[in-house]
Amino acid sequence: MKQGLIVLALLALAMPAFAGTNRVFVSNERGNGLTVLDATDYSTVGFVRTGARPRGMLFSPDHKLLYVACGGVNRIDIVDVAGMKVIGHIPHIDDPETFDLDKKGERLFISNEDAGELSIFDLASKHLLKSIKVGLEPEGVLLNPDDTKVYVASEGSNLVSVIDIASSHRLDIGTDTRPRRFALTPDNRELWVSTELAGRVNIIDVATNKVTGRIDFLPPGMRKEDVSPVALVIDKSGTTAFVTLGRANHVGVVDVKSRQVTDYILVGQRPWGITFDKTQKRLFVANGASDDVSIIDAASHKVLKSVPVGHYPYGVAIDE
Repeated sequence: MKQGLIVLALLALAMPAFAGTNRVFVSNERGNGLTVLDATDYSTVGFVRTGARPRGMLFSPDHKLLYVACGGVNRIDIVDVAGMKVIGHIPHIDDPETFDLDKKGERLFISNEDAGELSIFDLASKHLLKSIKVGLEPEGVLLNPDDTKVYVASEGSNLVSVIDIASSHRLDIGTDTRPRRFALTPDNRELWVSTELAGRVNIIDVATNKVTGRIDFLPPGMRKEDVSPVALVIDKSGTTAFVTLGRANHVGVVDVKSRQVTDYILVGQRPWGITFDKTQKRLFVANGASDDVSIIDAASHKVLKSVPVGHYPYGVAIDE
């Protein structure tokens, strides 16, 4: 027990310390910029003009920078979080949409939809390190906890690629129709994958790389063809998952252990991106077709407020 406490203390010391700005950044896919909200009262405090079609976003480990995929200009924009302005770019990236960042903040792993590749960029030099062929129309990208493997979802091929980063060896796992995004359970045993056109989530056993379960969604009064799961998050206790259902205008709530849908939360039109706040008491959902963000109480599953943002919001990143 004592050794375990020492390890936890050392890990805590190794983690970057930062004071957040208490701001919520919302990428507006058709608004060519980020709407910035106050995370306490949800008032608009600024707007960051970016390249065309900003979508996926990630903070640097110290939260000083925010990386934004701008597919319309084939680059990643680098935003100064405190100053709320673009201060640099990583150019010549084919149609970036989503990506992941390693734990040291040194490399970006980016899906290139048109090229059918995963590209790995060095952030210090802004140079391409390597490209790895995957399936057709790759989108979702997720690194495993020790940055040895990266998962890539290829919509057009209905598969998830598991790539060993050191060797570039690729193993493909067949999924239901149009896999989009990922979430790992906190114990890192299960990889949850949204499959948009199947209206469900596939569950992959990380040890065997096999699909071992499926969760279907159908909110009351909705047609099956309107249910299009995309983004998903699992709470840090590994108890509950929340899944945005796209055209169905709901967020599905799932008991992780039983894999049963326990509730549906009515939000705005075409919910897409979803994220927790730092305490995991609130969820922020970007509703693309209604140009707003729904703030949800995670415990009661009630929408606390809907906040207008820019045109066609895609994702949410919170600096706390």
